[in-house]
Amino acid sequence: MVGFDDLYRQGGAVTWQAGKEDVVHQVVELLMGLGPNGRVLDFGCGTGWTAPILTESGARYLGIDPSAEGIAQAERRSQGVPRARFHRIEMGQSLTDALHAAKFTHVFALDALYFVPNLESTLQALRDALEPEGMLCSIAHLYRESRVADSLIDDVTREHGYPQFLSGVQWQLLLARSGFRDVRRYRFYDRRPFNPAAFLGQPPAAIALARELYEREGALVVTARR
Repeated sequence: MVGFDDLYRQGGAVTWQAGKEDVVHQVVELLMGLGPNGRVLDFGCGTGWTAPILTESGARYLGIDPSAEGIAQAERRSQGVPRARFHRIEMGQSLTDALHAAKFTHVFALDALYFVPNLESTLQALRDALEPEGMLCSIAHLYRESRVADSLIDDVTREHGYPQFLSGVQWQLLLARSGFRDVRRYRFYDRRPFNPAAFLGQPPAAIALARELYEREGALVVTARR
């Protein structure tokens, strides 16, 4: 992925986690229904900071990402999470080939799917990786209903490549067209008071934008079943 290795080396995942961690907790607790028999594929896992949350119920976890730096950090930080493992996939590599026919009860994607260039084929591969009745859960902070998305889209494109800039309804239609059923969408917000110190070193305008993004606009969450 364009620019993500540098972002992780510079500690950018720390500020991402600060703004997104509470939403991940809510989604896991309220929507995903994970348990000891769960097997989670974290698509676009980055530095793997969600692994402790997704394995808290006893579920097994596989994080995949094309960033070598992200996977290296994930492996270091997950040494105390015995049910978690990580695998780097190459850009353009067939997801089906990369997973070696493994099956999962859940696919989790945090701010990852909209960076995929061949989105429909990727969604179909993720559906194939799910067991019958398995759940896809996507969390996105960049979506058309967000009032701050237009302020972010140019910088995101410049640093990480052009994202799939879709609305909640468009995501629902796309997932249904890819063979998913029971497609639902939600909005989740960070319940904690905004902490500017978590964004130390960022210019005031960027901190104000982060507050608007995480606290007031929230995340678009879409779930679907195989």
